[in-house]
Amino acid sequence: MATKQPTQTDSEVETEQAVSVNILKGGVGKSSLSMNIADRLATRGHDVLYMDLDPNGHVTFGLGFDEVFADPTHDISNTVVYNHTHPTEWTYETEWNWDFLPASVKLEELERTLSSEGDTSLLRDNFTKPLFDEGVYDYIIMDGGGEWSMTAKNAYGAAGQTMIPVTPGKETRSGFKRTFQRAIRPLQKRIDFEILAIVPNKIQNRIDYNYPERELLEHLNRSEHFQEYLPSFARISPDEWDRMDAGELDERPKPGIRYSGAFESAFGEGKPVGRYDPDADVLEHLDKLAAIVERGGVKDE
Repeated sequence: MATKQPTQTDSEVETEQAVSVNILKGGVGKSSLSMNIADRLATRGHDVLYMDLDPNGHVTFGLGFDEVFADPTHDISNTVVYNHTHPTEWTYETEWNWDFLPASVKLEELERTLSSEGDTSLLRDNFTKPLFDEGVYDYIIMDGGGEWSMTAKNAYGAAGQTMIPVTPGKETRSGFKRTFQRAIRPLQKRIDFEILAIVPNKIQNRIDYNYPERELLEHLNRSEHFQEYLPSFARISPDEWDRMDAGELDERPKPGIRYSGAFESAFGEGKPVGRYDPDADVLEHLDKLAAIVERGGVKDE
């Protein structure tokens, strides 16, 4: 387990933020995206904790923490619910200068307990807030799982902000809609909850034909509500759409995060993509997402 102790006072840390990277839909790459954002923040000199709160433990297994996942004593309920232990009791150091909270078999029990308590502030009050108050971390990045669970609600509440990955296809559009209806809008009525960015991910096909990629990107870019959350690398102006369709652009735009074999290969090796391939094209976009976290949104990008 990590033995990291506070090294900075609150006044020395310019920004302390938690971010939940989530959408109510699996298979959109949120685990890989969130883990790699945590890694890029660490490469920028920040103290970072990455939390795998997905009961499936996709990243936990990918990073080689299989034994921790199966260990019934790895139970963050002791901190989140009962406040008996310090949060750092459950975190582990990685070789990439960021700490990791693995998922475990006890997350399902935590979900049942949180449901019976009916409290969506426990993760914030007993876990993330003490870490920030003591100056242990600058950023906490969370994968809250793809279901609208009490664990996910606690992750949203602890973060107060989210980054939403979306992929082409009707199922993801449906999950995106559910995320707004069931999660974000109700939260915005109760707390100061922000969307940092909407991130088109796993883009494979051309957008000058009627592929699902075009449907997704055109919908987001032409929406008065959603376009303001798009990173610069995912934006296409109305004029660019028109010129592209008229064949007037010298180069076809490739907005969003393109499907990358480097992501898959890096995960197979149990590494962030930047540690697997320091020259991977996707790192430029990942660094921009890390900068968005630092700025607190896509403003001034």
